[in-house]
Amino acid sequence: MINSFRALLTVGLLSCLLSPCVFAGSSQQFHLDIPTVNQEINVDGDINELAWQQAAQVMLQYETSPAENTAAPVNTYAKVFASNTSLYFAFIAHDPAPENIRANLRDRDNAWGDDMVGIKLDTFNNARLAYQFFINAYGVQSDSIENELTGQESDAWDGIWYSRGKITEQGYQVEIQLPLRLFNFDDRHPIQTWGIELIRFYPRNETHRLSTHQIDRNVSCQLCQLGTVSGLAGATQGKDLQLTPSLVANQNSQRDVAPTVPWADDTNVEAGLDLRWGITPTTLLNATINPDFSQVEADAGQLDVNNTFALFFPEKRAFFLDNKDYFDI
Repeated sequence: MINSFRALLTVGLLSCLLSPCVFAGSSQQFHLDIPTVNQEINVDGDINELAWQQAAQVMLQYETSPAENTAAPVNTYAKVFASNTSLYFAFIAHDPAPENIRANLRDRDNAWGDDMVGIKLDTFNNARLAYQFFINAYGVQSDSIENELTGQESDAWDGIWYSRGKITEQGYQVEIQLPLRLFNFDDRHPIQTWGIELIRFYPRNETHRLSTHQIDRNVSCQLCQLGTVSGLAGATQGKDLQLTPSLVANQNSQRDVAPTVPWADDTNVEAGLDLRWGITPTTLLNATINPDFSQVEADAGQLDVNNTFALFFPEKRAFFLDNKDYFDI
């Protein structure tokens, strides 16, 4: 949980304010130019729209773990293009034995161990923070923020994005839409250059990690070893203003044992408001008034049978989750 001094107001100063902005990802590792296609698609797991024919394509040709930068044991292709509002990715993951694919319908951020593909994006390309998106063969989502300064990955961040996966006779394929409103980036540049890595986890006798480029284990900095992707001409940050109102009401009724005494009603109504404002791409203001302390994950089902401890529900209020890894003990 976040330290108590952050309970009412937080100003998050992101990546470039923490250190001088230097480019970290290298085109020598890997580079991809993203075409802009003025067409939205339906994210349904079928990669058959005309827009995909105009997409850039790359192969995940290296195994980075447990082997070190050897040829990938299976073929994986990724396609990517951009519209005016979103980034689109598609993965075609071949498998010589599709019946061995590990895929389960799980809770969000809980699909580790399955066959999955992923995207890592450093939108400032300065090796400080990176967005991570992973999707299993059924389209179940896992997302997090990787922090190079702390060496941690925080899955407390839950972005709103779209994915769909399906198992095929050749393996499986996944289709992904990442709205640009998800990201903080410097929109003063006419062309964006971001750090990127495309990943596949292939669990069989051991879990093979496949990548678009080689990773040097002798270099401790992971985000310094990203490749680069260029495109998104004219992309803008947007207003990045979120207002989240809340209303909590409860009523208690009580009376004495005598049935002739009328019920005494006690009604309590409390309103609250959360504010999230991206003042600049590197400065974030979070504020809350009378926060709703009853907000939890709606579908976090738990059993309280034979449990000697109170049930714990994970924190889901955005005010307490933005950049929480900086405040973790």
